[in-house]
Amino acid sequence: MKTLAFAFLILLITVPRTHAQTCMGMTLKSGMSFEMSMFSGKDKPTGKVLYQVKDVHQEGKSTVMDIIAQFQDEKGNQRPPYPIHYTCTGDELIADLSGMAQGMQSSMKDMEMRLKTNKLVYPGKFSVGQKLADGQMEADMLSNGSTMMTMNMTVNNRQVEGQQSITTPAGTFDTYKITSDMNFDNRMMSIPIPIRGTMHIVSYRASNQLLDVKSETYNKNGKLMGYTLLSKAN
Repeated sequence: MKTLAFAFLILLITVPRTHAQTCMGMTLKSGMSFEMSMFSGKDKPTGKVLYQVKDVHQEGKSTVMDIIAQFQDEKGNQRPPYPIHYTCTGDELIADLSGMAQGMQSSMKDMEMRLKTNKLVYPGKFSVGQKLADGQMEADMLSNGSTMMTMNMTVNNRQVEGQQSITTPAGTFDTYKITSDMNFDNRMMSIPIPIRGTMHIVSYRASNQLLDVKSETYNKNGKLMGYTLLSKAN
């Protein structure tokens, strides 16, 4: 009897815990996967971003998701994967904006990225006309301990404009339409470089989805530059 009890205890310790957790209407579980397909403003495929949830765990009262993301171009060539993190507090979803900086870092060999600010918050409930908090991602790129480049991205003027049903290859979703302005101010050795300016973003979010169902990017003149679609979920 003692041997059986001991064997059962070992089983509990060694078998991975894969139970799903629910937060803000989202079911979260390690092993979940998502695919975002990217297109030009003329509907030409330009690549995909593949997301794999590696771990879901509790930190205090919050649920934290460790995710591996990987960019794949339209020819199927993949860049090195990079980690991102999402935190669900029960009242807010805190999204990781470092993917853009991580993608740039992958093309900069022997450089270290040091994040200083990294936060974009979505509330637990949306309502038309609601204003959302600004987001920001700021990072330094270092070489041998010296800062070579500073990347600063802010997301402001965020507002819930309406509700809309969106159909993608992953299904049909009831979404909230959120508009915002994204500003870049990148500097190389304190000197502004060409990656600088403002873009207008229109995103569509479903209350039970971790990622945007659709996102459109426009330049300052209102021309559509490109868009992404949630093409696969799990």
